[in-house]
Amino acid sequence: MLPTLAAAALLGAIAPFARSLAWGVPFGLLSIATVLRSFAGSALTVLVVGTAAYFALRTTPMPPEEIPRTAAAIGGIIGFALLLSSVRRMRHVRGLSILCQRLQEDDAKDAAMQSLGRLFDRARRSDPQRHIALVLMATGPLTQAGLWGEARHELRDLDDAHLTEPQSVLRNQGLATCELHFDDADAAQRAIDRIKRPTEPSIEVWLVAMEALLMAVRGETERALTHLGAQDTADNPSLRASHRLVQAHIYAARGDEEAAVEELTTLSREAGRAGLQRVVRPHGPASALAERLLNESPTQSG
Repeated sequence: MLPTLAAAALLGAIAPFARSLAWGVPFGLLSIATVLRSFAGSALTVLVVGTAAYFALRTTPMPPEEIPRTAAAIGGIIGFALLLSSVRRMRHVRGLSILCQRLQEDDAKDAAMQSLGRLFDRARRSDPQRHIALVLMATGPLTQAGLWGEARHELRDLDDAHLTEPQSVLRNQGLATCELHFDDADAAQRAIDRIKRPTEPSIEVWLVAMEALLMAVRGETERALTHLGAQDTADNPSLRASHRLVQAHIYAARGDEEAAVEELTTLSREAGRAGLQRVVRPHGPASALAERLLNESPTQSG
């Protein structure tokens, strides 16, 4: 059984590096749990298959001295085949998932972003549809990590000719959000205008909120209120926060600073500093008030 144990240890040691290579994730960015699971899974496979082969071969006329090596070879070959199948299955999505998690960690952010760029490049060359899907899945984690510029670049870089209608909607919604972050209201409006309306209800409510925001920052308070209408935000805290920042701009544009500050204070309580930062950009009537509140509570968490 010693050859089977050796084969199990060898394949177990190879497995984490194989996953790192196939997923496009540097070995140093793999979690300890992932490395241990990979080692244990491959080693156990070889042990189980090798042991079963060992006892099965003992019932055959094979010379006894050849059985341990043969059983180890069978276990190793089957274990290696299963490892290859496992690492290739959804390898781009698995790699993307790990890299997006690492984006949230300051000490790993740069390495994760570089690896993510390489993952996008490989997908772009091999399969445009896979590239589009990966970029759309990564947009949220990129913006959550504060990498708004990278998210905007990747969304702008998508080829319109390869986008399906649902993909185009998601791309332009995400791009409009990024443009708003960079205080480019005109670019945000162009992105929204490229979406065929009405679209999926779950997306349409966000587009309406963004359009109302664009109206509010331009001081078109009546249009913004009318456009916002009576959308139900009771079960959607994020959408409710978007409505609050629109209302804050409307109150500020009408000169009702007290009501605007009340909305911003509630927004800060519900969404933290991130909520107030969304009022600062794009710049509008309530932006100065939001900046003042941010400066008054610099340690408040989002």
